[in-house]
Amino acid sequence: MSTPLVLAVDDELAPLKVTEVSLLAAGYAVLTFDDARDALDEMHEGLRPDVIVADINMPALDGYEFYRRVREIPELRAVPFLFLTALGDRASMRKGMALGADDYLTKPFQRQELIDAVEVRLRRIAELRRPLEGVVSARAFGHPVVEKDGERLDWDSLKALELLFYLLEHQGGVTTFEVAEALWPGKTESKASSSFHTTLYRLRKVLGGELVESANRRYYLHKRFTIEYDVGTYRQRLQRARDSRNGSELRTVAGLYRGHFLTGFDSAWIENLRAALQAEQLALLQQAGDLALEQDDVDAAIHLFHLMTEHEPYSELGWEGLATAWERRGDRVRAQETRQRFERLMDDGI
Repeated sequence: MSTPLVLAVDDELAPLKVTEVSLLAAGYAVLTFDDARDALDEMHEGLRPDVIVADINMPALDGYEFYRRVREIPELRAVPFLFLTALGDRASMRKGMALGADDYLTKPFQRQELIDAVEVRLRRIAELRRPLEGVVSARAFGHPVVEKDGERLDWDSLKALELLFYLLEHQGGVTTFEVAEALWPGKTESKASSSFHTTLYRLRKVLGGELVESANRRYYLHKRFTIEYDVGTYRQRLQRARDSRNGSELRTVAGLYRGHFLTGFDSAWIENLRAALQAEQLALLQQAGDLALEQDDVDAAIHLFHLMTEHEPYSELGWEGLATAWERRGDRVRAQETRQRFERLMDDGI
């Protein structure tokens, strides 16, 4: 494992030297800058520190603006950031923490204070970056459930859970703006961006590992992690079953649909996808029912058309298919009752 790199920025050379010597003695690699603009230039050129320590009161570019510009670099949005501030300057402390800084130290500080602060932040980042191990399954049909090695995971943030399924549905990657529009419509760009990164942190915290990677301002589920996704499996098998016109396979795929998509969630993107999947399932049940009638498998046809009427109570094709199946069985009374039930349903709905 490579030595963690700490980037330190302070326009005062004496405390900057103390920071450098203290961290070098603790075993860290250290890069120091007495001008935040130079540090920023290096990071734009590809420098990727593991921790950043920066003074607040700097003349060329103060710590607050330096922090803001660092966070504009996608790969550095999660890097721990520690502010240095004058003893007793509580207003600066509060402002720094409100911006999203991870910690602050007051000057003059004890060397061990600095080392401990850096060590704690690196340990927390290491916990988030631990490899994702075991089998992870995500079930979106019905109420969403995510399990690791058969054990259900708990979520303190439903938005983190929603973000996972949004990324599963957008394997080609998404921008911060696209996620914000889907999960936090109506928020300002800055607030939406903040919500996204906070939620992303919570998602990584639950599942562990660098589950989400970013490149070219887009975010992806990392390809080295495998998540068994029931909706993805359903789609893959659905097309094969339709093409094969295999009645048994059609019924098997229909059984994978175990409730409407992400029941209990009401974001617009979810409602749109839910409606599309409902339509797919309805068409699948109809195809399976029609095929069962063609093959004179009346019991299967009755079951499938009954499922259609449960899935979409106002489906005329479902009710008519069910009535036809009862006629094939020779039960004209039930066929007539089925048609009458549909008529009453429509009358009540008008």
